[in-house]
Amino acid sequence: MLIPKKNRVAIYSQLFKDGVCVVKKDSMLKEHLEMKEIPNLHVMQTMKSLRSREYVRETFSWQYYYYYLTDEGIEYLRSYLNLPSTVKPTTLNPPPRQPARSALGRGDRPRRSYGDGGDKKMGPGGDFRPSYREGGGFGRGGPIRKD
Repeated sequence: MLIPKKNRVAIYSQLFKDGVCVVKKDSMLKEHLEMKEIPNLHVMQTMKSLRSREYVRETFSWQYYYYYLTDEGIEYLRSYLNLPSTVKPTTLNPPPRQPARSALGRGDRPRRSYGDGGDKKMGPGGDFRPSYREGGGFGRGGPIRKD
């Protein structure tokens, strides 16, 4: 299939930037969900081509294709898009550091320990004495009589 170079460059750029691509399995869709103004069929066929050359890894689930860029794919796109070796996809960048949590846990509320006994009593009290009647019960009919 002939795909305009403008569309191919846009698909490659987005794939290299994110490191992943999600494509809905719908060839009649007018435009791709993330890359507007590019038909979904062009994205499907471009990813199919990259997969056949093992530049991306494909996973299919619930009518969506998920493509993950491989190391060979990174090198290919870097040479195709004329990018320096210092530029990396988002998936290879380390996640931003999270600020340390306070000693109190979430928010400013102190943590509650359930093992300290607290003021909540568990189980029946010491004066609890259940009584069982002989024979019978509710809903199952009367006791069996032996005559």
